[in-house]
Amino acid sequence: MNDYESGGLNFLDFNSLNNTFKINWAKKFLKNPTSIWNIIPFQIFSRFGGFKFILNCHYNVEKLPTKLSSFHKQVLLAWNLIYKHNFSPHKYIIWNNRDILYKNTSLYLETWIQNGILLVAQLFNKEGQLLNYNEFLSQYNLPITLQEFSMVQKAIPSGIVMLFKNTDNLIPNQNTISNADESPVGKICFSYGRTTNIKIRRLFQKIYTSPPYILNYWNQFVPDINWKAVWTIPHKYLIINKVKEVSFKILHKIYPAKHYMIKFKKDINTDCSFCGDHPETVTHLFWHCLSTQRFW
Repeated sequence: MNDYESGGLNFLDFNSLNNTFKINWAKKFLKNPTSIWNIIPFQIFSRFGGFKFILNCHYNVEKLPTKLSSFHKQVLLAWNLIYKHNFSPHKYIIWNNRDILYKNTSLYLETWIQNGILLVAQLFNKEGQLLNYNEFLSQYNLPITLQEFSMVQKAIPSGIVMLFKNTDNLIPNQNTISNADESPVGKICFSYGRTTNIKIRRLFQKIYTSPPYILNYWNQFVPDINWKAVWTIPHKYLIINKVKEVSFKILHKIYPAKHYMIKFKKDINTDCSFCGDHPETVTHLFWHCLSTQRFW
């Protein structure tokens, strides 16, 4: 799945392609959420803040307060794969949070949100202590019941409570949250352009791809290799696909010389097919064999 410059074949991966389709659906939904085609998902997502708000939340699709269809779960899972929530106590959102659960379900209370209560930090005082019921009512003038307040407070994980106790002045200066669609990932996913799908697919491919394992092997013999040039030169100068294939297999140490094939068939004759005097390794076959030395 790696691109050519990273030693891969740049082929389409179904998971990346499928997730790209899901992100494209999200992009079209955000462009016109109230269109006739989006009435049902618009109503569903509105039950816990709307689709744009959910994208900002650190959610778990199985813990959300409203049950979603498999397709809508896949859309949110696709976004969750590429949009990473960098934890910050100042910006830790209460609602739809995978860690803040009541009866194993994320919280969403419309009244609180309408009154600007969005962040966990707003539930603590300047000394890092959780506000009690009377302090909360006095500070925010929010008409809520003691039962509702206790539900939210008990859902806060003990680790978060300890973090605020050990850190000074975590009260946010403002209770606004950043828009995920304006983040670097959001600008890629929700933009329109000829190469947008390619860029989105690359975001997903980064999750599944890794540097080829043979880099360390070749670096033992030749230090400071310009690997970008090594991977791209065959695609620039080799015209015949068979030659490109041989080059790729040699570099990745998967060329089916007899000495390599013994991994799969133990009783194979490993003598060179041309000279018959030495084991048929890749280095012998292409460089040391008398039958091939004439080409060098």
